[in-house]
Amino acid sequence: MNTNAKIKTAIRSISDPSIPPVLSTGDLPGPLSLNRLAAFGTVRKLDESAGYCVNRANSLYGRAIIIGSLSPFGTVVCMQTAAWVWLGGEHFPDTIDVISTSQFRSTSVGRRIRVYKRLTLPEQVIKLGTLQITTPARTACDLVMAPEDATDPSDVNTLVMRLMTVYRFRPNDCLRIVREHRHHKYAARARTFFDAIQRELNDSPLNSPQDESSLSVSQTDASLHASQTDVQLRASQAHSSLRTSQTEPPSLPHKQERL
Repeated sequence: MNTNAKIKTAIRSISDPSIPPVLSTGDLPGPLSLNRLAAFGTVRKLDESAGYCVNRANSLYGRAIIIGSLSPFGTVVCMQTAAWVWLGGEHFPDTIDVISTSQFRSTSVGRRIRVYKRLTLPEQVIKLGTLQITTPARTACDLVMAPEDATDPSDVNTLVMRLMTVYRFRPNDCLRIVREHRHHKYAARARTFFDAIQRELNDSPLNSPQDESSLSVSQTDASLHASQTDVQLRASQAHSSLRTSQTEPPSLPHKQERL
C-alpha cells in the first residue's frame, strides 16, 4: 500500500475509538503524514510531532478526551484550557492550565503546563469522562481573577460572555463564587467586573424570568446575541477602568490562593 492509500485509510478510520485523540508521528505511516493530514483538514497540528483530530474537537466530550490525554493525572483543568473544552475553537490554548499542588517541569505537545494553586470547592469541579475540569461559572471567575499578564483583557471579556451565553449562568452566580474566594488577590477586581455586567443585564429587555425559563441553550445563544456586544463593551470598559484606577487596595491572598 502506497503512502497516499495509507493516509486515506487513516482519514477513514480517524473517528475510530481505537485511534488516539492526539496523533503523534509514531501513530502514522510516515513522518510526513501529519503534514498531509493537516493539509486535508483532518488533523490540527499542535507541534511538528503531534496533532488532534478535528472531528473530535467538534464536541464537548471529544475536547475533554483531547485535553485529558494532555493534562497531568490528578489535576483539575482550569482557565484558558477549561474555556477551550467548554467552548471549542480553532485556537488551541498556548498552555495547559491546571489546578494542582504539584509542579510540572515537562511540556506537553510543546506547551508549558501552567499550575495554579487555588482553593477549589467540590461543587466547582465537574467530571467529563475521566477529565476533572472547573465548571463554566468557576472557569469564568478564574479568567477574571487571573494576573493581568496571564490573559488579554479583551479575550477574557469575550470568553466570559460566551460562557454565560452558552451555559446560561449569570454574573450573580459568579459573584457568589467570588465571595467564597474573597481572600484572593484579585477578588475585588472580579466583583467590580461582574457587578458591571449584572447591572447591564438588569437593564436589558431580555432579562425577564418568563423569557429566561423558556429558552433552550441554543435559543439563549440566539436571543442574547443582540445584546452581547453592548454588554461586552461595558465589561471591557469596567476591566479597563480597573487597570488604570484601582482605589481599593487588594486583599491579602489566602495561602492557598497564591499562584
